[in-house]
Amino acid sequence: MQQTSHNSIDPELVSYLSTFVTEQRRERMEQVLARRTRYLTVVIEDIYQPHNASAVLRSCDGFGIQDVHIIENRNEYRLNPQVELGTAQWLSLHKYRKEENNTPEAITRLRKAGYRIVATSSHSGQVSLEDFDLDAGRTAILLGNELDGLSETAITLADEYLTIPMEGFVESFNISVSAAVILHHLSHGLRKSTIPWQLSGGEMEELRLQWLRASLKRWRQLEEEFYRNRAGADAT
Repeated sequence: MQQTSHNSIDPELVSYLSTFVTEQRRERMEQVLARRTRYLTVVIEDIYQPHNASAVLRSCDGFGIQDVHIIENRNEYRLNPQVELGTAQWLSLHKYRKEENNTPEAITRLRKAGYRIVATSSHSGQVSLEDFDLDAGRTAILLGNELDGLSETAITLADEYLTIPMEGFVESFNISVSAAVILHHLSHGLRKSTIPWQLSGGEMEELRLQWLRASLKRWRQLEEEFYRNRAGADAT
């Protein structure tokens, strides 16, 4: 789903499209919007198994994370509809795939947007998930692929390093499990905190329009009808 600048959102159009979805759907949208956040975001690098990619999206939606940044270097990002269950349409997906190595561009953009770049990797100075400081600022969690984990580029460019405490013989979780564990812990802590994690009014209006479009098969025709009717009314 592509983002639209909320500066160009027409509130009358949003109101018009809202009349074509059920009251139950409108109420659900408002409930979800009230719990969505961009304080946390997820970055996945070079995932190649569709079921893992899909499970990460499902966890992001389930824990109220709006943005997912997808780095494609060697592997194309593909979804498994039976795992993803349509959650991609409710998220803002940002893909990086123009260069051979797209990781630096993704990290640069996130850092310019005010995010701390936190790699999920064993590293000197790593912090346990339980001790991670959410108050230190907006956080982008980097997750690597199933075989190699994060690239050396991602590890080198990261600002901080996060690890999930392990009590057994295995040294790491599957990427989709790692994403779910991290997001559950951090999103729960975030909503209990005094950090202003909610979306702005403009961001909410932007997503209302995106979600209404996702809910309506004929949204293009309905928008054309709306502007045609308004132009006719203005002309009289």
